[in-house]
This record gives sequence, C-alpha cells and structure tokens, in this order.
Amino acid sequence: MNVLYQLVIRNLRLYLRDKAAVFFSFLSVILIILLYVLFLGVMQIDNLANSFGDIAGIDWLVSSWIMAGLLTVSSVTVPLTAIGRLIQDRESGMIMDFYTSPINRRLLALSYLISSWIIGLIMVSFNFIIGQIYVVINGGELLGFTATLQILGVVLLSIITFSSFFFYIALFMKTRNAFGILSTLVGTLVGFFGGIYIPIGVLGKNIQSVMNVLPTAHSVTIMRNVYMKEAIDLVFTGAPQEAFDTYSYIYGLEVHIGSFEMGNIHLILAMGAFALVFYILSVLKLSNSKL
Repeated sequence: MNVLYQLVIRNLRLYLRDKAAVFFSFLSVILIILLYVLFLGVMQIDNLANSFGDIAGIDWLVSSWIMAGLLTVSSVTVPLTAIGRLIQDRESGMIMDFYTSPINRRLLALSYLISSWIIGLIMVSFNFIIGQIYVVINGGELLGFTATLQILGVVLLSIITFSSFFFYIALFMKTRNAFGILSTLVGTLVGFFGGIYIPIGVLGKNIQSVMNVLPTAHSVTIMRNVYMKEAIDLVFTGAPQEAFDTYSYIYGLEVHIGSFEMGNIHLILAMGAFALVFYILSVLKLSNSKL
C-alpha cells in the first residue's frame, strides 16, 4: 500500500505542476459559462417566460440547470486530463522504468485511476463552489447539506465512471498528440451529449435514443434532479402537471430507454455497471500487454 500511496502522490504533484493541464481542466467549463452568460442563458429564460409567464424563480431555475450541466462536463474533462499522465509517462519512457521495477502492473494502473479520482473530486468541487456563487448571484439559494452530499456523491460516481472509460481508451494510445486530439473531441462533444448546449428534448427521437444510453445523460439527469429541486418547487407550484412534464422532457430531467423511464437508482446502477465493464476490460488489456 505504501508503493500505491507514493505513486498516487507522485501523479498528483506532477499534475499540479503542469499549469496548462490545470487550465485545460477548466477550459470547457469556462467556455460554457461564457456562452450562457452572453447568449444561451438569456435565450432560455426568455423561452421559459414566454411559455409559463414571468414567474418568480425562473432565473434560479435556469442557473441551476446550467450549473448541474457544468458539473457533469467537468466530471468528464478533469479525469480525462488527469489520465493524460499515463500517456506522458509512456512517451517519456518513464513507464518502462516502472515496468522493469518490482511494482505490480495492476497496482501501477490503479495509481493512475486513484490519482484521477482525487484530482477530479478536488477540481469539480471547486467548480461546484463557483456554481453555487453563480446561482446565488442569479437570485437562487445555496443547496442544503443533504443535497450537497448527494451532488458530491454523484460527482464521485461520475468521475469513477469516466476515469475507467478513458483509462481503457488511453491504453491504446502511444503519444500525447493522439491523446490531445481525444481531449479536444471530448471537450467539444461532452456539452452536446450531456444535453447542455441544446436541450435533449428538442432533438430528434433517434438522437435522443443514442444520448439516453450514454453515461453523460445519466450523470447530468441525476445532477439536475438534485440541484434543481428547490427551484422547480418554486417555479411549478400551482402550475398544471402537464407544464412540468413538458419542461422535464425538453430539458433533460428524465431518461427514457424505449418506453421505460429510468429512475435515479437505475441511472446510478447503469453508471456503476459502465465503470465496472471498462475497469474489467482495462485489467484484461493490461494482462496481455505492457502499459
């Protein structure tokens, strides 16, 4: 365990020394905030006001929806950046030094994963604090203690899920250039697949079907259901049930697989299964090849 601890500490220190890596961990989040502050947030508020009238709490509702999406984005992009340490070690030849030492390969792999979990939780928690400030500025309220714990639990599950996936993908990559292309693609597409740039309900049925089976949709749906609960209660109190059902469908507060609507427990189990499958695939890959 001491070896695992030392490897994790080493990865954490190298990540924090790389200012560019830290910056790019926040880049997607910064871009989305700017998009919503300058354009998309105002459009969404206007659309809701036109549909439901000038109801108290709409700003709070929209800002909560945005911040829940941002947490999902950073739960994807930060672990991806952290996993990049594996590629850097492989390209520099450091990984061969580890491989020729008495360190178990699975222990070495676990050190990269644990490092990405820790880095992800720290960075996404920082984004959570920024999000809470943004919500309050827009007339909302801070999340309660229980809701905060629930959000952090979902964040950790999301980080573990996406870390497992990206670690498996990274095992097939040899250079930082290739990994950089992957990071760029993920940073660009994650906002779309999470239904953050465009609400999922306005897309075609086929696109919705694809998005609903992805863990990004599962993560952001749970986040929204927790993050937006108080704002939803304020905005839709006294409104017809049809009004909330329409909003919930359009703005991604529910996930349907065919005719089945997945509850939060189903979404959590699906994410856990996704993480487990790619962890097992990574172990199988490692057992047949060098890191």
